[in-house]
Amino acid sequence: MKKNNDLFSKPKKVKNKNPNFKYIVLSFSLFIVILSAFSAFLFMRSLDFDLGNIIDRTNTEAPSDAPTNDEQTYSVSELSGKSVYLLMLTDDSSNADFGFIITADFDSKSMTVASFDANQKLSDGKTYRDIYDTEFISGLKSRLNADFDLSVDKYVICTASQFKRIIASLGGVTVNVAEDVNYKSSEFNVSLDKGTQKLSDEYAYKYLAIAEIQEKSRIMCDILASALTPENSEKSDDLFKIFVNNCKTDISVIDYSNSLEKLKIYSNAEDKFYPSVKG
Repeated sequence: MKKNNDLFSKPKKVKNKNPNFKYIVLSFSLFIVILSAFSAFLFMRSLDFDLGNIIDRTNTEAPSDAPTNDEQTYSVSELSGKSVYLLMLTDDSSNADFGFIITADFDSKSMTVASFDANQKLSDGKTYRDIYDTEFISGLKSRLNADFDLSVDKYVICTASQFKRIIASLGGVTVNVAEDVNYKSSEFNVSLDKGTQKLSDEYAYKYLAIAEIQEKSRIMCDILASALTPENSEKSDDLFKIFVNNCKTDISVIDYSNSLEKLKIYSNAEDKFYPSVKG
């Protein structure tokens, strides 16, 4: 019987059926090394080949409270130049009664208030009320600019009731009553003692309405001085909302924001308001 020597024979070496396998492994390892070296090169290049820049970059990160790119920065404009405002007061039926040209001179930190009578006869026989009724505020601005060599920047139109609501939002205004007042008419009555006093919205408007044209300018100066105070500047945003909701105006929120710092210079500046008259 033939012996089976396979169990006792030395194991035979198995040849690799794929002789290129080791070359594939070596090539892949070499590729990884080259890729890592290239990545390291790019990283060092971004640091200008200086590892100390890693620390510099962490120190130059924006603080958490720094404004982002989506936030707009606001720079206060210089307190210089002039702004001219037209304030037109009408009755509650929107018939023009009287108006004011208010010139804010930011160089001298003064404000000039000039009044005009809407029923004043002009050289062509018209009145400012006629022009306002037919050509509206744009026509009135053009005529005032031509008559008095002005350049009105912004306008404000208030009815009697709207003006009173604005005064009421200020808690009344302090006005110097030049002399005793005892006025009676079919429309209203008003009695005031001479002297500086705080007037309610009702009395402030009545006193302004019955005053002579020159006196209107002086009274409006008192009203503006009483309105532009440090206390009111603290709540200016709320007051502006009341203002724009109780008048017709082309003063925008942006105009208000840009002028806010300028208007603050008139706080407690009673002697900076000067009355005059137009016409």
